[in-house]
Parts: sequence; structure tokens; C-alpha cells
Amino acid sequence: PQHTHIHTHSLIHNTHTHTHSSTNTHTHTHTHTPRTGKLLDSASDVVDDVYSGCRQKAMERFILSGLLGIELNSSAEYQKAWRANDQCVTLINGGTKEHTTALLTYSNGDRTFIDTFDNAVETKGGNVSIYENQFHFKSLHFLLMDAMMLLKPKTCQTVFVIQENEGRHSSEQSAIPKKGSTVRFGSFTSVTSSFEDLKKDEDLDEQVVLNITSCFYFNIGEHICSEDKHAVLLSPAEDFTVEDVLKKSEDDSEYTEVVLKHLSLNSTHNCFLFSR
Repeated sequence: PQHTHIHTHSLIHNTHTHTHSSTNTHTHTHTHTPRTGKLLDSASDVVDDVYSGCRQKAMERFILSGLLGIELNSSAEYQKAWRANDQCVTLINGGTKEHTTALLTYSNGDRTFIDTFDNAVETKGGNVSIYENQFHFKSLHFLLMDAMMLLKPKTCQTVFVIQENEGRHSSEQSAIPKKGSTVRFGSFTSVTSSFEDLKKDEDLDEQVVLNITSCFYFNIGEHICSEDKHAVLLSPAEDFTVEDVLKKSEDDSEYTEVVLKHLSLNSTHNCFLFSR
């Protein structure tokens, strides 16, 4: 499909220079706390392959060939996160045990590993050679995206997440996207379908809450061994339109709500390694 999306570069800071995978000390003691979502205005470097038309080749190259094992062995963080989440025997429709483990690894993985993986997804898709030589999570990316494609939803749903605040890593506040602009996430993103849960788990005061209508998501809580029945996974391949930016107050908290509506599935690097 032709990509006719015009990115409006509405977010003003450069989102490709973060090396914060090891500096983030923001830890949660309970696994179901929603993580934050990082919005980008343009996706040029994001690994957003949905493997449409090359699924079998990708499965052979990334999983059946043994690459999964090689990638696990070359990253202690990845291996630790994977091993901690490989007990669930529930299979998704059309999927393998590896799909289940991958989904739980991302959903429950510790913050350090998730930051490392997210940063790689966000920055290693600039061209095929960077992707081939510097992206060391091809197996995990494929399994997550493939699970989402296997259970592609027929309806859209509303989910919530706090926008990542750059202030945790530097002094700048993340730019709030402008109404009418097009945005997407920098990586896969753990969100919740329950606003009540978000309020319980997070102090909303002065935060930016993303109210997202997604049409490409995976309900982790419904399909595999997850304690959190409202856990949902979003991908880096979905474009959203910023419908509205609102000031809200709730229980003494003043926060900004950014309303995002599904625009399209936009895999700018579909079948990256298999198109030639």
C-alpha cells in the first residue's frame, strides 16, 4: 500500500537522542501498573514492520532458525525477562508458546529491559543495515507484532496511558502534541482499558493522560496468563490523529487529556529484510 501520510512534525523536541535505558530509576512494585507511552510525530527510525506478506519467512528467519536463542544468549536482561515469563502454557489462536512468552515478557518485564527494548525499536529502523546489524531484538519484535496480527481486532477500543514525561530524564517537559497533528508511539506500549485502574495506580496531577481509540491492539488480560485483566498492548505501527487537548480535573488532580483517534495502520518498513 502507498503511504500518503503527511507528518506534521508537531512535537518540537528531537525524540531520537535518548540513551536513558540505564538511568531510569522509576520502579513499581506491582506488575500491573501501566507504563508510560512515548509519542513521536514522525516514524522514520521506528521499527514498525508488521510482516504483512512475509510472515512465514520472518518466522523461519527469526524464530525457527535459532535466532531467538542467540538473541536471548547475547542479552542478560532479555534472557532474565524471558525466563521469568515462560511458565504460561496458554496459546493464542494460531500462535506458539513463544508468542505467549513474548507477550508476557513485554507486559511484565522489568523497567530496565523494557527501556532498552523500547529505545531499540524507536531508533534502529532508519535503514536496513542499521536494522540488520544493530537491532538485537528481531525475535521479540516479530513475536509481539505477529501476535497482534494473528488476533487483529474487528472493533476499536478506548485505552489509557500517561504520556512519558521527559522530566524524569532531563529538565524538559514532553511536548504536548498539537490538535490536528498525527502521532504514533515510539515502540510497543502497555496501556489499560480501565481509567479507574489508571487513577488508582498513578497520581494524575500535572500529568498528560492519553485517551486513545485504537483499532490495532492486543488484550493481554483476556488471552494469556495475566493478573491484570485490563492490560492491553499497542504497537508502533498505528498512526493517530490528535482530536483534542483538554484540561481536566478529578479528585483534586489537574491534568491534561490528549484525545487520540486511530488514523491508520502505517508500517513504513513492512517486510524490511524480505522486500528484496
